[in-house]
Amino acid sequence: MTRETAEAMGQGRAARGADPGRSGDLGPPARVRQDGDSAPVLTEKTLLFIPNRVHLPLNCDYMNPMLALGASLSATPSAAPLGSPGLWLIGAERGALIVGLAIALGGLAGAGLARQYKGTIPAPLPGPWALRGSLLGAAASAALLITAIADPGLAASLSHPLVLGLRGRATAVIALIELAFFALAALLLWTRRASTSVLPLAGVVLAEAVRSHPDGMIPAAGAMLTICHLLPAVLWAGILLYVVRTAIAWRSDPAAVHGLIKLYSNIAAWLFAVIVITGLIDAFLLVPIGSLLTSAYGRFLIVKAVIVAVASVLAVGGRYWLRRHPDPDAGPARVTRYEVGALAGVLVITGILTVVTPPARSVYSASRPASASVRVHRAPRSAAHQAHQAHPGNPAGARAGRTGAA
Repeated sequence: MTRETAEAMGQGRAARGADPGRSGDLGPPARVRQDGDSAPVLTEKTLLFIPNRVHLPLNCDYMNPMLALGASLSATPSAAPLGSPGLWLIGAERGALIVGLAIALGGLAGAGLARQYKGTIPAPLPGPWALRGSLLGAAASAALLITAIADPGLAASLSHPLVLGLRGRATAVIALIELAFFALAALLLWTRRASTSVLPLAGVVLAEAVRSHPDGMIPAAGAMLTICHLLPAVLWAGILLYVVRTAIAWRSDPAAVHGLIKLYSNIAAWLFAVIVITGLIDAFLLVPIGSLLTSAYGRFLIVKAVIVAVASVLAVGGRYWLRRHPDPDAGPARVTRYEVGALAGVLVITGILTVVTPPARSVYSASRPASASVRVHRAPRSAAHQAHQAHPGNPAGARAGRTGAA
């Protein structure tokens, strides 16, 4: 037994000795632990006089190992309402971060894809906008970090489901990590080490996966699912942007533009398939069917799915354009250019979805229920207390009982 517990028991006994007639006296209030997200915990002196059967919220995170029993109240902050300006601000910052990641990482992948073209190259390949994308991502990460520091309560309310270990601090901590990754990537790109810059950009994808809703639902497995969904999405958008820029630079040679768009279409089909499969798994994990139309997250998810469907239709239109013989200086098809705008909209909606709380409950939390029916036994009655019950009107009998107990 710890010294705190012993002192608490001593205070409880002193309180009962001072007023033996108050058999239901609970003594001082329950001790409250102040370790981060902890909640009130009942000490032994409070548990001594709890009725035979009570219903207490029980969470193993706050169980006192010495008492083998703890009771806690939910201390997680409620999610920010959809009308909160801070929600839209952080959502926009997250959207800009994902767009910067797509421009940087997807641009590098697009440049590598364009180098696979085996025909005659009518003009030099344009340089990828990887440095610009990294700077945009760094600026968005810095803005996100400043917002989280300026209003930690808002940042904590937008961290649902809570990231295991980081909890309410996840927004600020992960924004700082992403800022460091983007800054390192920009430094490597500025020193013309483009191939090495892929590593810190991949670190941003990993950081976003750890912060994501699926990882808050199922730790580790949810992060892997997010990587398999986010990485193809940013590659699809970034590669398409680079291919459109290259097709405009090569517009004097329709055959070269045709071949480049065909290369892109082949890889985009595989990326689209992975995005759809992982997106469906995400949706089933985060949104129950009954909440798809009634929750804000479900409605935003529907909007995202519609825009992805529009982008896929535009991609099919681009493949149909490949069967034609375009005029010289025509450049890429108009539907391919519209596809870029549709994918940009998907990335922005994705940023907003990161700050909207999904209606599904965390599997991790469900494995350790927040409430349970607990049976608490009465503490053994002391001899003095038994003597008092036997002789309620005879203080001498009570003193005799205390003497016998001594």
